[in-house]
Amino acid sequence: MITTICLNPCFDKTVNVDSLQVGQVNRIRDARVDLGGKGINVAVVAKRLGLDVQCIGMMGENGAAELTALMDREELKHQFITVPGNVRTNMKVCCLAGQGVTELNEPGPVLEPRHISGFTELAKAATADSEMIVLTGSLPPGCPEGTYCELMKALDGHKCILDTEGKELELCAKHAHPFLIKPNLREMEATLGIELRTMRTIRDAALLFIRIGVQHAVVSMGAMGAMYISAEKTLFAPSLRVETKSTVGAGDAMIGGMLLGYEIEKSMDKAFRYGIAAGAASVMTEGTQLIVRSDFENLLDQVKVQEV
Repeated sequence: MITTICLNPCFDKTVNVDSLQVGQVNRIRDARVDLGGKGINVAVVAKRLGLDVQCIGMMGENGAAELTALMDREELKHQFITVPGNVRTNMKVCCLAGQGVTELNEPGPVLEPRHISGFTELAKAATADSEMIVLTGSLPPGCPEGTYCELMKALDGHKCILDTEGKELELCAKHAHPFLIKPNLREMEATLGIELRTMRTIRDAALLFIRIGVQHAVVSMGAMGAMYISAEKTLFAPSLRVETKSTVGAGDAMIGGMLLGYEIEKSMDKAFRYGIAAGAASVMTEGTQLIVRSDFENLLDQVKVQEV
């Protein structure tokens, strides 16, 4: 069993406009609403790839029925605590003229200490049979600094994958020692406060976390590919040439692919190849639809990994 944790789920609304005119009326050409939240995204990808997975978390009571229905449609196992407030909506504005994607993300409902302690007890019970636990996504208002770190310490004994940035990443790396961290390049730069422009500097930055207790690190770099770093080796995989429809959720798909790879290969460096294929398959879908399994299977043999 794999468990993903999603403390701030959402509805992902994707709208297409010809071009985005700031301060002007913009006409939407079409729109779609998908299930959202990074922990849910990872679970959906893992489920579509055939893994036994569940997602646990908290959500606002207003909109909970609709979000639950979307998870049920995916046949995804889930346990969520409802709290006062609304399930947030994150807006992705896609400009067909080539201006990229503009994201407008709501903060989510405010959590109280009793909500966090209640979820911690749920998590300890729900993950008893889980080999791997994924903690990812933004934290809602009310979560104190170190929330992920305290959760990981409460779930000691499990392999934890962490996808976050800044102080949360620093605290978890130092005090809770994740099995794997997966920041993207921007997040790694923001966390360390430095620019990383070469593979050597990216490797050295990741090794800072390896030296304080992280076992494996994967840094995704968008069109430049991705790197895997451990104390023993560094691997690089260039990005695959695919038709890009949306990059939203590609990092979550990458984690889902690595979960499958680890289950098959029992080795995280070998699982890296599966993550590259899953991330590339994700960008081939529109909005936040995440992944089609046949796309992933077709891309897997195209992944080229080299040691650097």
